[in-house]
Amino acid sequence: MSHSVLCGDFGAYQDPDEEWLVPGFATAEAAQEYARRFIRAQVEHLRADTPDPVALRDAYFTFGEYATTEGLDTQAWVAHCIAHPAASPRDTNYESLTP
Repeated sequence: MSHSVLCGDFGAYQDPDEEWLVPGFATAEAAQEYARRFIRAQVEHLRADTPDPVALRDAYFTFGEYATTEGLDTQAWVAHCIAHPAASPRDTNYESLTP
């Protein structure tokens, strides 16, 4: 069974022209790790201009790009990313996980 991650832009939330599917993950855990890194990359990108945690959360859910997959609690993960900035480039390197 293959797993996938649905990505999109909060600025055009659920607009089919602004969503894309990343298919082909061998496990749910692999899809979740891709989505976590994708979200963290978005949060870190926005953090540069929005260091305040409340403003950063609002900016992410307004202007960021999302990644969803079965079993990932996006709200909790975004809160974690805001509270704990990325420690290394690996934390945001979702591209290396693309199947």
